[in-house]
Amino acid sequence: MTKKEKAFFDAEGQVNLEQVVEIATALPEAIKKVPVDQLVKLMPAMQEIMAYAKEQGAVTDEDPAEGMEDEELTDEEAAAKKEAEVAEEDKPKEQFADSKAFKDAVASAVKGEVKRYAEVVTKARNFLDADYDFSGKSANRVMADALSTQSTDKFEDSELPVAFKLLRKPNTDYSHFGDAKADTGLESRITKTLEEI
Repeated sequence: MTKKEKAFFDAEGQVNLEQVVEIATALPEAIKKVPVDQLVKLMPAMQEIMAYAKEQGAVTDEDPAEGMEDEELTDEEAAAKKEAEVAEEDKPKEQFADSKAFKDAVASAVKGEVKRYAEVVTKARNFLDADYDFSGKSANRVMADALSTQSTDKFEDSELPVAFKLLRKPNTDYSHFGDAKADTGLESRITKTLEEI
């Protein structure tokens, strides 16, 4: 028998439970001081012990430190902890729906949606009939109706904003954009100078 194995047996060769308990009690502090490379070597043995303990029903899946916490507390500390838990339960909890952060978030979202809807309606008026009824229709419905006047394609809801953004009046002629404005004084002087040369 090695020196390590002898530590668990008494003089008569029986398992010394007192020694096992002492080692198990000191184990958390000892693990903190063991280098990581050594822990890697010890981990399979510790996992095997935990697996066996779970099979025997000695350990549950809950955090083992939770149960030990109360055992280590003095009676006064345990009473104070229990009193704090009761006081926490008695406090009226503020509902998130009543909080200022929630109200601000809702107001911001509503403001954003109203702005988006107004932009959609403004652009859609260029493509829809004058008697088109916007009331009760979502922005996606208005976009789909405006797109249907210019295209036979059907768009998914996720595609509507992009397709609507690209929507242009077909009869818009930009070929003479800016050509119709009169010459300014500078332009006429430059033209005159170039003709003289």
